[in-house]
Amino acid sequence: MISLLLACSARIALVDPPDSRSSRLPAPDGDLAVRPARRLTLLRGGGADGWEQIGARPVSIDEERVFAGRAFPMTLSPLLSGRTTLTEWAAEHREELLRLVRENGAVLLRGFGGMETPQGFSDFVMGLRLEEFGMGCSAAPRTEVAPGVFTANEAPPQEKIPFHHEMAQCEDKPAFLFFYCEFPAQTGGATPIIPSNAVATHLREAHPAVAQRLAARGIRYARTLPAQDDPLSPIGKSWRTSFNTDTRQGAEAAMAAAGTTWRWHGNGDLYTETKQMPALVVDGRSGKEMFYNAVIAAITGWEDVRNDPLKAIRYGDGEELDGEAVAALIETGEWMVAHRVAFAWQSGDVLIIDNQAAMHSRETFTPPRRILASLWGEALRRPEGRAEPERQSSR
Repeated sequence: MISLLLACSARIALVDPPDSRSSRLPAPDGDLAVRPARRLTLLRGGGADGWEQIGARPVSIDEERVFAGRAFPMTLSPLLSGRTTLTEWAAEHREELLRLVRENGAVLLRGFGGMETPQGFSDFVMGLRLEEFGMGCSAAPRTEVAPGVFTANEAPPQEKIPFHHEMAQCEDKPAFLFFYCEFPAQTGGATPIIPSNAVATHLREAHPAVAQRLAARGIRYARTLPAQDDPLSPIGKSWRTSFNTDTRQGAEAAMAAAGTTWRWHGNGDLYTETKQMPALVVDGRSGKEMFYNAVIAAITGWEDVRNDPLKAIRYGDGEELDGEAVAALIETGEWMVAHRVAFAWQSGDVLIIDNQAAMHSRETFTPPRRILASLWGEALRRPEGRAEPERQSSR
């Protein structure tokens, strides 16, 4: 909108085939790996002195919820506004910030300076030293507006975008998602979020037989890509843009490498079906089970003139989903909406999502609205005694 992100890679390791205990996601071994390290008091939930050390503090927003004893999302604001830009602050406290994202699943940064323009947002994300990540596999058409910064899904404002993990249907998935509000909608337009573990827990408790089948058999995603970008569809990215090629041979080579099967239509559209992928996975960092997929988005939102959402998901062995599974997934989607966090955007807000731990969606809205996105892989290491390679100005 995933086997998960390895150390300095955005790849997930699939268990082939997935078993009833879920696939397992390895923990990263880069800057944010689980290892002995200096930890500020604030990172374990206490101490004003700790927050003073990084010049920011947690604040509450009306829309937040509590999951597993933590406010979601964590919201940070500067202790003293106007003293520094977000880019300057994050450069100094980058490790602490990314740890907070990993520990909380999502962090909302509100009230920091320097976020008046897309270029300011670009400076912020480019300075975090994260592995670059391409946008090719994203289902939605996007436009780059600054280095590393793209429009969010450009689907029409009356179209809802259901919950998903970003690019769950792809071989490679981003580790971090960044959303930036240049200006909010007149009405609506929230980017709802929810912890993936809470969704997995609900599915296990409310629909144990379906959860067992999904965990044991995995899933496949089926989608028809248009020959040209379709801006009227939330899944309208063409196969040419998706595979960065103008030839069928180039697209076929990319699909073969990813284990995707395909069929060409007479009008130039392309039907694709992914290889077997997990539906439920265990996060190797926390040991928690995640509903790490784009199933809800697919069966409730992958709809346009080319695609029937009820045909978008199959079991990993190729069989169609049974009626019980479809009903359970639709109910789970309704549960997610009822338990979502949908905060009102404010100009200059930045939301950081750990793509392993939290799902996101988009509500309908009254234009104008401008929310920009930036997708990245894991944190890059800084070898001792060596400078990091210079980052390119665009991706």
